[in-house]
Amino acid sequence: MGFKSEIEAKNPGESGPSGSGQGACTALVVFGITGDLARKKTFGALFELWASGDSPIDVVGVGRSEWTNETLRNNARKAISETPKFLESKGALSARDSYVDQFLEHLTFVQGDYSTGSLYAQLSTSLRSHGSVLCYLAVPPTVFPDIVKGLAGTDLRRSARLLVEKPFGTNLASSIELAAQIGANFEENRVYAVDHFLAKESLQNVSILRFANRVFEPCWNSQHIESVTVTFAEDLGIEGRAGFFDSNGTVRDVVQNHVLQVVAALAMEPPTSPSADHLNDRRRDLLDAIVPVALRDTTFGQYNGYLDTEGVRANSTTETFVRTKLEVNNERWRGCDWTIVAGKAMAESRTEIDISFRAATHATSIVGVSCDPEPNRLTIRLSPDESVTLSIQSRTESVPIGTAATALISTSSYRPSEERSAYARLFDDARRGDHTNFVRHDVVATSWRIVEGLLDHNVVPVVYEQGTWGPPAQGQEAAD
Repeated sequence: MGFKSEIEAKNPGESGPSGSGQGACTALVVFGITGDLARKKTFGALFELWASGDSPIDVVGVGRSEWTNETLRNNARKAISETPKFLESKGALSARDSYVDQFLEHLTFVQGDYSTGSLYAQLSTSLRSHGSVLCYLAVPPTVFPDIVKGLAGTDLRRSARLLVEKPFGTNLASSIELAAQIGANFEENRVYAVDHFLAKESLQNVSILRFANRVFEPCWNSQHIESVTVTFAEDLGIEGRAGFFDSNGTVRDVVQNHVLQVVAALAMEPPTSPSADHLNDRRRDLLDAIVPVALRDTTFGQYNGYLDTEGVRANSTTETFVRTKLEVNNERWRGCDWTIVAGKAMAESRTEIDISFRAATHATSIVGVSCDPEPNRLTIRLSPDESVTLSIQSRTESVPIGTAATALISTSSYRPSEERSAYARLFDDARRGDHTNFVRHDVVATSWRIVEGLLDHNVVPVVYEQGTWGPPAQGQEAAD
């Protein structure tokens, strides 16, 4: 079997649940193609999409760096060669390289300043043969207005779809302003706000676990669940991202988007249909019910060595770790304790949900059994591997007879290399006009409202050692 057959099965049909009716895009313009995100995610995902074989897609990379077509292709080749899907393919090396060579022929580079009108005139002319064009804004949000204005001044205004990378703004006000600027030039059904966690199969499986299993669905509320902890831990520091990260921090980088989307998937009401609008309505309703988080319930940390990283400001108070409490003030979750933990340079990379159920009502009155059983726990591992572990109580052989926790474990039946990457899925969804795995502007704004009180703080973070689980919990107040 060749590499093209191994890397991915055929994609779904051209009309998604929320298709815009424009047909599938056959060209993709990547603004910010010279950046770190392209190296880590974009090139590999685009090759994966191309190799799936549905239809050819031309890629135009745009950046300020003085690259050439050859520079772009060399960087793309290197990035693709380092992706797990490529490395673990069973196809012969010559076959893999042949597919990469074919893909690279579809990549071209355009150098220019995002604020210059001539750049967009050049793009419009070169893309005229394509009916619909997907424009991916993998740049800081401060650059979005220039690109939107430039595209709107050309024929691309009528044919382009916008794929907008996070963070969408830097706070609530800037998020609302950006949405207004984009909305003045492009209809909302042609704008796709990226949170790649929504496209991860492991997160989508959370909804299946909740709603498709009668054993869980009736007890998915605060009457039965005492606490939920969402952990988003990375063992790496900020290598290669100091400029971006030191101006943003962990709250902006992952809490406002990834972590809160995991919370939404866990806690939202069941959507009335699988349409993108109904899914986003339920996400927004849940996030609306979360009380804005406060400094007194939050611990900020910074790993030892962060201040020595090139590109980090002297005496920076940017947090690389955050632990905070959430209060979900609705009928389903009132009284349940929610905690979120996110950090870098931690003991290991792990995205995990830990759910602790309330103690059994009649546990102490079991005839002939001496027990004070631990509450049942459900642990959902989203990455790096996917698993579900349910801890239940069972009989022990001790005298007198007692109980002990027994783990029932279910692991994923596929290898990570067999799963379509989140970014490949997002590119394909946007290309086909499917909004299901994207967030709406009102959902993004509601997420910013929740974390607004943690932004631009004057708190000196607690220093923690790299390779640990961060500092202990302690509420913090802003410094004078």
